[in-house]
Amino acid sequence: MTTHAIAIERGRPYGLYAICFGFFLVLFDTTALNVAIAAMHHEFGGTISALQWIVSAYTIVFASLVLTCGALGDRYGARRLYQVGLTIFTMMSLACALSPNVAFLIGFRMAQGLGAAMMLPASLALLSHLYPDPRARARAVSFWASIVSLGFAAGPALGGVFTSYFGWRSIFLLNVPTGLVALLMVRAFIDETRVTRDRPLDWLGQLSVSLTLWALSYALIEAGNAGWAAPRVLGAFAASIALAGACAFSERRSASPVFPPALFSRPAFVACVGAGVVVSLGTYGILFVESIYLQNVRHLSALATGAMIVPLTVAPTVTTRMIDRYRADMHFKPRLFTGQILAVLGAATMAVSVWLPATGIILLGFGLLGVALGYITPAMTTGVLTVSPPSMAGLASGTLNAGRQVGGAIGVALMGTLMQMHHDLGMVVSFIVALALSGVAAAAAQRAIPEPTR
Repeated sequence: MTTHAIAIERGRPYGLYAICFGFFLVLFDTTALNVAIAAMHHEFGGTISALQWIVSAYTIVFASLVLTCGALGDRYGARRLYQVGLTIFTMMSLACALSPNVAFLIGFRMAQGLGAAMMLPASLALLSHLYPDPRARARAVSFWASIVSLGFAAGPALGGVFTSYFGWRSIFLLNVPTGLVALLMVRAFIDETRVTRDRPLDWLGQLSVSLTLWALSYALIEAGNAGWAAPRVLGAFAASIALAGACAFSERRSASPVFPPALFSRPAFVACVGAGVVVSLGTYGILFVESIYLQNVRHLSALATGAMIVPLTVAPTVTTRMIDRYRADMHFKPRLFTGQILAVLGAATMAVSVWLPATGIILLGFGLLGVALGYITPAMTTGVLTVSPPSMAGLASGTLNAGRQVGGAIGVALMGTLMQMHHDLGMVVSFIVALALSGVAAAAAQRAIPEPTR
C-alpha cells in the first residue's frame, strides 16, 4: 500500500465529514431561505410568483441537471465533479449576497442550482467509493443523512436569527467560509473514484427533461398571476406535455437513456425514487406556503417563524439517530412505509391548522412531517444504493435526487399558486394533495419492495 493510499485510509472519516460538510450547505441554504422570503419581498417588492421563482429557479436547475451530473461523475470522477460543484456553489452564494435586485438574485440562484446538481450525486458516489462494504456504507449513509438533516434543521432557526439581526444577505455569506473549508478537506482526504468513460451521454434526453420541467413549472407559477385559463399558462401546459412525449420517444431510441432500463426495471428502485418525489413535494411546498402564511397572515417575525418551523427540521435528525441502531439495508422497506404514513398524518394536521390556527396544532403538524422525513430520507437513499449496480451509483443517486428536486419544484410552484389564488382554501387543498400522494407512496412501498433476505 502506497503512502498516499495509507493517508486516504486513515483519513476516511475526514473524507466522510468533507462530503457531509459540503452538502450541509445545500440543505441549510434551502430551509434558511424560506424564512428570509418575506424580508426579500419587503426589500424588492413584487408578487408571490416572484418569490416562487427565487426558490424554484434553483430547484429547477438542480432537478434538470442532477441526472447529467450523476452520469458525468461516473464518467469523469465523482471527486472532481464534487470539487467543481462546491466551488460554483460557494462563489454563487457570495454573488447572491450581493444581488441588487430580484432578476440578479434569480440568475445567481440558477447558478447555485448547477453547483448543487454537481455536488449531490457525486457525494453519494463518493460514499459508495469510501465504504464498499454494505454494512459500513449503510452506517455512512445514515451519518450523511443525519448531517444533511442537521443542515435542514439549522436553516430555519439560524435563518431567522441572521435575517432578524443581520439581514437576509447574511444567509448566503455564511456559505462562503464553510465551502472553502470543505474544499480543502475534499482535496486532502478523498481519492478519485473509478471512471467509466464507455457510457455515452444522452444530451437530447437531458435537454427534453429540462425543458419539460421548465414548461411545467412556468405554467404552475404563472397561473397564480394570470389564472389557469390564461393563454400563456395553457400554452406552457401544452408545451410540457409535448416535451414529455418527445422525451419518451427519445428515451426509446437512445443507446444510453437518461432513465436506464437497468434501474427502472426494478420495482424497489422505482418505489424509492417515487418516495423521494412525494416527500419533497410535500415538504418544500408546505415549508414555502407556511413561511409566507406565518409572516404575512399571522404577522410573526422571521425569528419567530424560524422557531415555529424547528420541529419540521430538527425531528429528522433526532429520528434518524434513534433508529440508526437497526440495520438500514435490512429495514428500508418498513422505514419507507412508516415514514409515508406519518407524512399522511402530518399533512392532515397541517390542513386542520388552517381552520384551527392554534400554535400547538401547527407545531404538531410540523413535528409529524419531520419524523416522517427522518424515516424516509435514509431509507430511500439506502434502498437506491442497495438495489443498484455499483457501477451506476452516480446515475442511480442522481436519479433519486432529480426526483426529489422535481418534487420540490412542483410543490413550491403548485402550493404557492394555490395559496395566491385561493388563500386558506388553497392551503387546505395543498395539504390534501400532499396527504393523498403520501398514501399512494406508502402503498407502493408495501407492494413493490420485497422483504429483505435476513
